[in-house]
Amino acid sequence: MQGDLPCYLIYRPISFWVALPFLWLGVPVLAMTLLSLVIALAMPILALGGGEYAYLGVAGLGFAYHVMDCVDGNMARTLGRTSRLGAILDGTIDMSFWCLLLLSIGLLVDARGGGLFGQHAVAVSLGLGVLLLLNRQARDNFAVLNGDVAYFKSEIPERISPGDRVLMMVVGLEFVYVFGVALGGALGHLDIVLLVIAIYVALMFAGALALTFSKAARLDGADSARRSR
Repeated sequence: MQGDLPCYLIYRPISFWVALPFLWLGVPVLAMTLLSLVIALAMPILALGGGEYAYLGVAGLGFAYHVMDCVDGNMARTLGRTSRLGAILDGTIDMSFWCLLLLSIGLLVDARGGGLFGQHAVAVSLGLGVLLLLNRQARDNFAVLNGDVAYFKSEIPERISPGDRVLMMVVGLEFVYVFGVALGGALGHLDIVLLVIAIYVALMFAGALALTFSKAARLDGADSARRSR
């Protein structure tokens, strides 16, 4: 709920029902994780050659990915087969998905003439992917060095402050990109969708780095205070 509220509200409930038949059939958890990778790789291919309604295919594949990304975790926990390898693979595929989704949106915009972006829609989408990767790299570095997360809380808090509630509503909006693609494609304004996503990604990048660096500075200050005693 803290960082992926739309996922908690939309995709996770669906994923419980989707996981059931795969559990009954005895499908390996790793196979489900790799299926998510196939879905992610199919998005830019469809964006390139899917024709007039390619945006619906990209949105549909994106929606399916979000559900399947929950399914493999459901199955792993149900079967007691969670693993470090699975977690690392899942995280790698997850970041690949976001970059491929952004690339797919850029390709869709480019196929419609570029709109506000002219001939630079794909370049913009790739740039947004770089910001996402830098954001994740800074967050993961903080976690490795400090054994804690840079923002939100690693445990369930006794109360959620108004500020945290606002943050919960804002962070995780990337999970509704697929709805924006479907709506923007239907209205003929995918360039507007890409613009809104670009603004959101830039703001989240700046905000996440500010939170990460400020918490690191506070930890350094606390360490200095302890050493001076």
